[in-house]
Amino acid sequence: MTSRERRAPRAVVDTNILARGLLRPAGSSTALLQAAEDASFQLVLSPSILQELRKVFFKPHVRQRYPLTLEQIAGFMASLQAVAEMVEGRLQVYGASKDPDDNHVLACAVEGAVDFLVSDDRKHILPLGEYRGIPIVSMPAFLQMLRWR
Repeated sequence: MTSRERRAPRAVVDTNILARGLLRPAGSSTALLQAAEDASFQLVLSPSILQELRKVFFKPHVRQRYPLTLEQIAGFMASLQAVAEMVEGRLQVYGASKDPDDNHVLACAVEGAVDFLVSDDRKHILPLGEYRGIPIVSMPAFLQMLRWR
């Protein structure tokens, strides 16, 4: 089987990485989102991840530092939804992370039957290493893996 015949990996990407895709367009988060658009991997999201992402863009300190227009935010959200496979978000996970706000990301990974959960949360998510058999990897590690496919 050649690398082109292999199924693209499925991955949930943590909210902080998604947000940086709009806030820092020259960064590696944008490269990751471009890989999703190019179908190098299948981005999997849930309604709760999108809701958390919207909240990030409207936090006062974010609005002050990054004066995004409503059109920019709406366009970014639409572009994510255009490439992502959405899960219903019905699965609830409790106590998986020391930060309860992270549990919905872990739930999306399980509900979406993904191959990877991509996060840069070194305090709560990355230390788990894996969750229910799903490897949790950093964004640099995931981008490196995609380059070698």
